Amino acid sequence: MMPEPNYSNQSIPEVQPKGKLIIAILLGLLTFIVTPVISIVFAIPFFFLGKVSERFNLIVIIAGIFGLRELGGFFTAQFILIGIFALLGDFATAIISLFINRSKKFALITFISALIFQLVAVTIIVPLTIKQSQRIIEAGIESEKSYQQYAKIGNVDFAIQPYSDSDREANRYPEYGPIGKKLEIIVPISVSQEGSYLVAAQYRVSKEKLSTNTPMKDVTQYLNVGNNVVKVEFLVNESGKSYGFWSPKYVGGTAQVQLYYLASEKELLDKISSDSIVGKKILERFLKDEGLDKRAPQTKPTINKFVERKEVQF
Repeated sequence: MMPEPNYSNQSIPEVQPKGKLIIAILLGLLTFIVTPVISIVFAIPFFFLGKVSERFNLIVIIAGIFGLRELGGFFTAQFILIGIFALLGDFATAIISLFINRSKKFALITFISALIFQLVAVTIIVPLTIKQSQRIIEAGIESEKSYQQYAKIGNVDFAIQPYSDSDREANRYPEYGPIGKKLEIIVPISVSQEGSYLVAAQYRVSKEKLSTNTPMKDVTQYLNVGNNVVKVEFLVNESGKSYGFWSPKYVGGTAQVQLYYLASEKELLDKISSDSIVGKKILERFLKDEGLDKRAPQTKPTINKFVERKEVQF
């Protein structure tokens, strides 16, 4: 007689259908829900503690652990924190898979698939984000450069107001010509966009005996379309060390002139709103950063926009 087979010591292999494998892989997509939830849960306590003391700020803590310093270290700590939250989200997703599939193997597959999904998302989103940021930056640069078309500085000249007989100052260096008590830097400006402009000027002399470096002085004036003239005056009693002003032509005087257009907040908002590249979210962020989301924008000129800079050797 043939002996009956002994089944008591044999284990029946677990049936693992291919459907479970696909489910384990697809469960990795849950990381895009789980990771943000975990990040919020972990970050909220530290957010409020960080208001009390900076020592409880997660980024500060990570920077301290890894010895990160300065601005570059701050951004590195941010990336490390994001990486930690991403891994926590992957682990939590794998645990969910373990409860669903009752298999450590499938849980591991879910963890790996979640990690892969995150890496794929990063490789897609980051280049798109960089590209969009680059477009916004370029649009911002073009927007700032557009102010350079508003006006043009012409040939800068000067004028000296001499001392009167009653207040004439002794001329210590007559070899440089007559001395004056006021120097005017005359700035002709051709304007194509009327509005308020700020003209700033600084006067310098580098002679061995006549070293003069006046503080930057500015004049604000509303300019109409066409040719305009703005005068920036320097007085002897303002210059401190100077006994007067000699003709810049004789002493090699140099004037640095800067021109700015004074834009209002409303102008800037209208300009940004009309730009198709700048989206609604970016505009909302700009309003929030500038505090304009809680109040009406001002119409008075408040923000300096660079137009032109010119240095003249007389």
